[in-house]
Amino acid sequence: MLKHFTKRAKGTRAILFAVVLVLLWVGVAAASDGKHPKAGLKPLDENRQMQVSHGDHCPVCGMNSIQYPKFNCAIQLKNTDTYYFCSVGCMIRSWMHPEIYLGTPGDMLERPIVREYFSGRQMDARDTIFVYGSDVIGPMGPALVPVLDERHLKVFKKRHGGKTQVLLEDLNDAKWYEMTGRKMAE
Repeated sequence: MLKHFTKRAKGTRAILFAVVLVLLWVGVAAASDGKHPKAGLKPLDENRQMQVSHGDHCPVCGMNSIQYPKFNCAIQLKNTDTYYFCSVGCMIRSWMHPEIYLGTPGDMLERPIVREYFSGRQMDARDTIFVYGSDVIGPMGPALVPVLDERHLKVFKKRHGGKTQVLLEDLNDAKWYEMTGRKMAE
């Protein structure tokens, strides 16, 4: 009797596993056209602030962006489509290689938005300094942390360390690899 129950339980688990896989596949297929990731449900508001929704997923890693309120960020395109990211690293990869991660040419990029570390204020990523190699861990591991200016950078490094600081305009594939030890487009 127990042997029969065990076989039946294994069969039921296999069926449940298959159903879960199908549901996951359907969810992923519905989230995009199969070629490009899906933009966020809402664009930036009139004050250039993020409107992250429960259905918004990071186009790089697939994480639900709303679950990481201290780290989530965005890229707005010229047509106002807005992509929400779980972390600055995913956003920067998309900013540097939008054709790979967003399925759009670079000339369509309008505005990168990040949360400044100390205040949480949402601001243009081009107006911040990014720190890498600190003790701050984000959803994807060691975080790229945006700080407002040199004064904030000094305070941040005193509290959290940091091996490298860089402006968005100075980032390229070689600098990314030097900082992270990973290729930008992996």
